[in-house]
Amino acid sequence: MRSQRVAKISDFLAPAASAWGQVAGEEISLMPTPLPMQPTEYIRNSWEGRPYGGVKSLRVASVHDGETWAIRATWQGVSPAGKDFPDALAVALPVSGKPALITMGGDGAPVQFLRWAANKDKPMSIVATGIGSSRPGAKIKSGAIGEASGDIWNVVITRALGFGQEVAPLVAGKKTQIGFAVWLGANDERAGIKAFSIDWAELALDA
Repeated sequence: MRSQRVAKISDFLAPAASAWGQVAGEEISLMPTPLPMQPTEYIRNSWEGRPYGGVKSLRVASVHDGETWAIRATWQGVSPAGKDFPDALAVALPVSGKPALITMGGDGAPVQFLRWAANKDKPMSIVATGIGSSRPGAKIKSGAIGEASGDIWNVVITRALGFGQEVAPLVAGKKTQIGFAVWLGANDERAGIKAFSIDWAELALDA
């Protein structure tokens, strides 16, 4: 996936901004997280035989202006208002080492997530070093805007370029990896019950 360099990131902050029409997107396939990988027996038993992870794919596009990175994700599946759990999207980036996305990283190989939820104003920074290890991550300049149109979500997440302790490197002219997860609130999806991209995709930032 290419993150195209643009003159003004402000042109891309709105999910419906016309500037996104000039950026090539990429389809990312998703699948339900396997039940045997859920962190507790209670979750595995309570979801046995229940459908979840029904969002099958995302359409994503990425840009940066040398200072700020923006990614737009589009998918089908908007939950009605008033549900106990919100629709949500997480973008995963490796911090260091060679973390496996399917296990949410490992010892010495953390993964940083930026998680947008439909009921929050800002994305949450999360770091993980394995299944069931998620905790609040380093503070970083970020933002998110989500807009629903019928049954379609369009969400833009932004983050400052750079790197740091528990901050995944995003550097102009460099490559990294990226992954995604989506929760459908109408189906009571939360925590490990979600759809996700089973493996990393390459993300190359224009110089």
